Amino acid sequence: MHSGRAGDAGPARAAMPTVAAELPGVTSHRHPSPQQRRYADDVLGGPTDTERARLAAMAAVCDPTTIRVLDERGVGVGWRCLEVGAGGGSIAAWLADRVTGADADSTTGPATDAGAGHATRAGHVVATDVDTRHLDVLAGPELTVLRHDVTRDPAPPGGPFDLIHARFVLEHLPDREHVLDRLRDWLKPAGVLVVESIAAFPLDSSPHPAFRRAMLSIDEALAKTIGTDSAWARGFPGPLQARGLVDVGVSVHLPTTGGAGASAQCWALTLTRLRPHIRELDLAGDDTLDEALDCLADPAFFDLSFATAIAWGRAPDY
Repeated sequence: MHSGRAGDAGPARAAMPTVAAELPGVTSHRHPSPQQRRYADDVLGGPTDTERARLAAMAAVCDPTTIRVLDERGVGVGWRCLEVGAGGGSIAAWLADRVTGADADSTTGPATDAGAGHATRAGHVVATDVDTRHLDVLAGPELTVLRHDVTRDPAPPGGPFDLIHARFVLEHLPDREHVLDRLRDWLKPAGVLVVESIAAFPLDSSPHPAFRRAMLSIDEALAKTIGTDSAWARGFPGPLQARGLVDVGVSVHLPTTGGAGASAQCWALTLTRLRPHIRELDLAGDDTLDEALDCLADPAFFDLSFATAIAWGRAPDY
């Protein structure tokens, strides 16, 4: 999940790497230091088919809302985009189609777009993550896949960017405020930043005790293992306003979980993956977790789980 610092690489798409690569001087993040327990350190993430299925279920639930928000921000042909923590790559792939004109709905963006010449320059997407094994297949002339850590690595190529998007990244990073400073620095004048984060506020009101306890245990396990803060997004759009962004806005996506649908599948896979940590930390018992998984597999079960808070803003045009 992660990225770099600003500098104009010029319009030539061919000058940018398209394969999964590392920046010069950056060490591999496949084997992090044991002192740095993070999202992909046997907590979530990884190259397994189960993780691929979890990411696909998450995309099925979240992509329509993400695409709507990005579309409303005017993303169009010629834009240079940075997708931070690209995961399974569904949004990176959509962006690549949009900025190169392969998407039938592509436009050159609104009249207030950052800079001139979007329509005459090649659009490009840089998709970053600390583990790119779910992304490598997407690499091509219009989409660079880069193994990259947003907390400390140099800036990814291709900036400054017209759009930076990060979904379910910053809330999992204890140094999220520093990372947000970096993302702000990588925007070009009038560039757009969109940040999406989980928010736990619906959980306490669940009428299903086992499901409520299981979802809260996910929240608590992530907080205790990697420092996730599911309350951080409750302050949106404040973090963007504090960094001088303008035209800020905020929205909340609250999908129904249940009906044995994609959201239920995503949370069942997440709960199963985090179960050893939940038990080790004594956050919920096996009976409770089994009952919650039974609920998620039941087509008649419906509830609300985590919300997604979405904030956006634009750098001043100076």
